[in-house]
Amino acid sequence: MLIACRKRGISVDILRASVERIERDLFQEFEDEAPTQNIGDKVLAELFEIDSVAYVRFASVYEKFDTVADFQQIIDSVTRGKSESSLIQN
Repeated sequence: MLIACRKRGISVDILRASVERIERDLFQEFEDEAPTQNIGDKVLAELFEIDSVAYVRFASVYEKFDTVADFQQIIDSVTRGKSESSLIQN
């Protein structure tokens, strides 16, 4: 998360709170170990809310993007998701 958010002006406090939410959710969901897939999905969800560029950065590594089309697809989904969430909030 720190690398994805580098040079994005996101405070450590915001990231710390995000990590605490992720940990809390995982502890509630799993008794022993949380699958890495679940951890990555929760990180993606948090980054989506925090910063779209950080989200795309993390997704590009987490989802192992191979082509420019992979980037375009995630950028399109972020653009659609942000515009839909702003419609819901208004």
